[in-house]
Amino acid sequence: MQSKISIIIPIYNTANYLPTCLNSIINQTYQNLEIILIDDGSTDDSSIIADDYAKKDHRIKTIYQKNAGQSAARNTGLTKATGEYISFVDSDDQIKPNFIKTLFDLYQDNAASLAICGHEYRNIKKHTAKYLYASPLRPRRPYESSKSYILKLLAKDGRLYSCNNKLFRTAVIKKHHLTFDEKLNFAEDTKFVLSYLQYVKGEIAYDPSPLYIYNFGTTTSTMHSTSTHWQNWQTSYRNLKTWLGKNPTLIEKFWLHLIHFRWRISYLRSKRRAKQ
Repeated sequence: MQSKISIIIPIYNTANYLPTCLNSIINQTYQNLEIILIDDGSTDDSSIIADDYAKKDHRIKTIYQKNAGQSAARNTGLTKATGEYISFVDSDDQIKPNFIKTLFDLYQDNAASLAICGHEYRNIKKHTAKYLYASPLRPRRPYESSKSYILKLLAKDGRLYSCNNKLFRTAVIKKHHLTFDEKLNFAEDTKFVLSYLQYVKGEIAYDPSPLYIYNFGTTTSTMHSTSTHWQNWQTSYRNLKTWLGKNPTLIEKFWLHLIHFRWRISYLRSKRRAKQ
């Protein structure tokens, strides 16, 4: 019997993209799914589309709530999830047919605590696409602390930042009462991922295949606007320092400063893109 996997999809005014998203999920090669749709107070036809799909597929559960933000919608999904594993998909994105199967197999083939895959980044306005994080993930070396290894990954590339290209163990989330910070509207998923990694002992398993399709520039995308405010990056940096804890090692301090430098560049780039 295949393990049940819960897929949590927060929805807010994504009627133009939702059918493509849902079709990509219901047609996964891995079929033992619990598909949880949380409509976060949509004012377009999203709820109608969600209802229509739920009538046709018994695996789909629909939940409706007043608009409270993406984090609140994801948290609602977490309270309803009954699968052994959990994955998050945004309703204006999509996944390739073997997304779930590939991530699930990473758990079976490795002593893994988190399974991750690569991204396909599509710029909707420019009609361009590129693959992200195509290089293999270097395993943690015996002498490296877990936090030093994670900080290095955060400093060198972005494969840890999002919650969307991953498969999490539900038991870890439930045991430690992990949720998304509803006070944040920027990098809240990074905070969730780091909190999860704080409580696991296994290694990170990675498949570079670009199985998660991130659509940048949709009408509901907020990343382009929230990233232009330096205070959001500063809040994320403070959260990262809190996660690291007191008395970091010299190497941990080094990676922390490098992350701050990287984020400063990312902020300046986002400001420049906003002016274009």
